[in-house]
Amino acid sequence: MSTTHNIHDASNSDEETRKIIRNVICDDKLEYHHKRSQLCTVAENILLPISTNDEVICTLFEGNAPYRPRYILPDYQKFLATGSEYLNLPPADDIVSAINHLLIIYKFVPSITSHPVYLGNVDTLLDQYDSVEKISELELRRNLRWFLIQIDRTLPNAFVHMNLGPLPTRVGRVILELERELRHAVPNLTLKVDFEITNEDFLLEAIKTALVTNKPYFANHQMLKKIYKSDAYGVASCYNTLPIGGGAHTLVRINLKLLAQRACDLSDFMNNLLPSTVTALAEIISARIRFLVEESHFFQTSFLIREKLIELEKFTAMAGIFGLYEATEILSAGKILGKDQEALLLAEAILVKINKLLRTAVPLTPYCAITDGVLGLHAQSGIDNDKEVTPGVRIKSGAELSLGAQIRTACKLHSHFVTGVSDIYTFEPTAANNLPAMLTIITGALRCGMAIMSIGSSDSPLVRISGYLVKKSDLEKADKSSLREESVELGARFIDNYPVSKRKKWSER
Repeated sequence: MSTTHNIHDASNSDEETRKIIRNVICDDKLEYHHKRSQLCTVAENILLPISTNDEVICTLFEGNAPYRPRYILPDYQKFLATGSEYLNLPPADDIVSAINHLLIIYKFVPSITSHPVYLGNVDTLLDQYDSVEKISELELRRNLRWFLIQIDRTLPNAFVHMNLGPLPTRVGRVILELERELRHAVPNLTLKVDFEITNEDFLLEAIKTALVTNKPYFANHQMLKKIYKSDAYGVASCYNTLPIGGGAHTLVRINLKLLAQRACDLSDFMNNLLPSTVTALAEIISARIRFLVEESHFFQTSFLIREKLIELEKFTAMAGIFGLYEATEILSAGKILGKDQEALLLAEAILVKINKLLRTAVPLTPYCAITDGVLGLHAQSGIDNDKEVTPGVRIKSGAELSLGAQIRTACKLHSHFVTGVSDIYTFEPTAANNLPAMLTIITGALRCGMAIMSIGSSDSPLVRISGYLVKKSDLEKADKSSLREESVELGARFIDNYPVSKRKKWSER
């Protein structure tokens, strides 16, 4: 892996900053694009921080002066229907022009990663054209294959995310088949599942792909579409549920494990530390949003706004939490989430309390009209420098119990989240021989209340780190040479600090 440079620290002296810049420029493990990205971060962080010195609250290194929203979900349907004056494109009139339109606009959609985190509900976008019915299977596969290859080669970041479903489509089926063949880490993929719309054949196709590639996620469409009172939501980046035509200004998170360690007892945690911490979190998020909207003027200058592909009124912001597993153990004198009922009841009480605090925050968060000024609770998936703390609200890797108990616990917790939550299930390779059983597991979990779930096989060439995917072969090369996919290094460092390899491998029976 490349040298770790202190690019996020705003307290550096001028001399230290110059040294950091030189180290980035001269790093023989970084390619041009990676150096440019790190140099931008150094420049941004020279400004005074909109952050906190308290390590309980983490701003996820978004930078001290936000100049673009963290996550943007353009209305690609509108773009294809109207074209773009800025990009000098007419409306798309067939699947070939639609594919090329999308590939063009993707390069102009910013995010915290500098790449788009949302590619659209691609099968629905492309399947609408009459040309799809007329094109041969060979030609359709050829066009979609090169579409997926282009995404993998030009958007080399595992937080790039494509959606499929819930309606079964010819395009969706071919994409799932091609994903099994190509075995790319990019894009991340989610299938929206609605049992009134998504048929069994389409689900089985997705299951076969997931057992080879660890994607797609399976998302509970009936549950998730209620969040924004419409079907117009997308799953972006890791598993973030956000409104299409909008997105999330920022994501700031609370380390519940560390907060629990500071508490004198449960009452102190619930009645003193948690309220003051959520208030501080809301203040930081509000300050970041005001700078983004009122000072950096993204929403006054972006062509995405001018052409109404995004609207400020459709943005929210995300209040992330992680370490619930450890927090409940600390606060309940050793009770274990997933094993002890007392721990589960406590975990739910903590989530209810946080949501209540977010709803009653005064003043409400600015420029978050889509959620009525209320921050969306998010189960944050963890970052590379987290140590001995479990992502989101998951059960600690290696501590899982039976498959049924794991699913029931996750379902209880998932209902408390608005802007994203997921759980990961790795199966023995023999699961591929019993697809009906896998179908039963997925449908049962979603009907039980699972919001988003990942399944995969232990012998897959891809590993799901926390929310994103990395090739196992790339992880082996990460400390030896620079790699095209920017998220590989993050994945390698995450694995160093968190026991991904200890995840339970379930049998399908």
